[in-house]
Amino acid sequence: MAKFCTNCGNELKDGQVFCTGCGTKVRVQRTEYPGDFSPTERTTYVKQTKNKQNRNLLITVLSIIGGLAVLVGAYFIVTGLKETKPQTVSHNMTSGAKDGGSDPVKTDTKEKKAAVNDEETIIKNYARKLNNLKINASGENISLGKWDVSNRDGTLFLEANNIPSRNLTRIFDLYDSGDLSPLKDWAKEVYFIADDLSGELKTKWDIEVGNGCVSNYPITLSQSDLMAYSGSCGYSIPVLSGSDKGSLSLVIHSKVFGSTENTTVSGTNEFIFPHSDVNRLTDSEIAPLSLEELGLARNEIFARHGHVFTKEELRAYFDQKSWYFPDPSYNDTLSPIEKYNVDLIKSREEYLK
Repeated sequence: MAKFCTNCGNELKDGQVFCTGCGTKVRVQRTEYPGDFSPTERTTYVKQTKNKQNRNLLITVLSIIGGLAVLVGAYFIVTGLKETKPQTVSHNMTSGAKDGGSDPVKTDTKEKKAAVNDEETIIKNYARKLNNLKINASGENISLGKWDVSNRDGTLFLEANNIPSRNLTRIFDLYDSGDLSPLKDWAKEVYFIADDLSGELKTKWDIEVGNGCVSNYPITLSQSDLMAYSGSCGYSIPVLSGSDKGSLSLVIHSKVFGSTENTTVSGTNEFIFPHSDVNRLTDSEIAPLSLEELGLARNEIFARHGHVFTKEELRAYFDQKSWYFPDPSYNDTLSPIEKYNVDLIKSREEYLK
């Protein structure tokens, strides 16, 4: 007698424990006989069991798909959370870039700050060069101390106004002795640094070197200069000052570049050396003069004070000068600078004789 699966209606063989159609365990007590079902009932039964099987299969498949969907969704959520912060930063950066591009005021401010920073760096570099610069005199390195370099209202101010007292005295000693070469060499280096700096920053410069209100001063300076640069607190003699190459001077009157005076002698010139009473002459200044011209330049120093000449040619020469007024009371006293210049000219005259 044939048996059928109660779950799917598949025919079962004798001794079979599980249905080969759906895998359902065979229930012995539910053994049915073909005679128990009519053909129509059997067909209906089989369809019902197959529909039930299909529903179970569909539920299983949908459950698997749902589980996979949950896993995939969870993966993207976790991944999205990890990427949220960098994306936000990127968005902010992009937004900031857009804002910067659309705000010319902010951009201009940034450019100005960058320009100021660049200028400050350049100035610091040149200030360092000035601080390292020394006056080399007879194997001695004379420091000017710390320089201050600043851009004020479009002008670069290069200042050294805290020179050590001992070094300031040494500088004035060089000036008083007429040894200007070390001072001029140093001053030219200062000029070249100032000129390079002003070229980089496209601005003009002004150099002011010297201490204010101190007891140090050059003993060869004229009384008029000492009075002009002194006060109740002491002396404020400039060591180096000027705002361009032509005006750059050492200790008030000595030009750093070229000769201060025109040494060409002609009958119409009032002076051979217009400032020989306040400036020390140099070998290069007197070198072009002839022996006769040297004599006139030397006597010119005395003539300023009204010296009365006994030689006819000298009296005739100085009587032509508008500035000459004979003074019989003058006793031929000279200032230290004037005495220095007279001695320098005399040595040159001796050399040419």
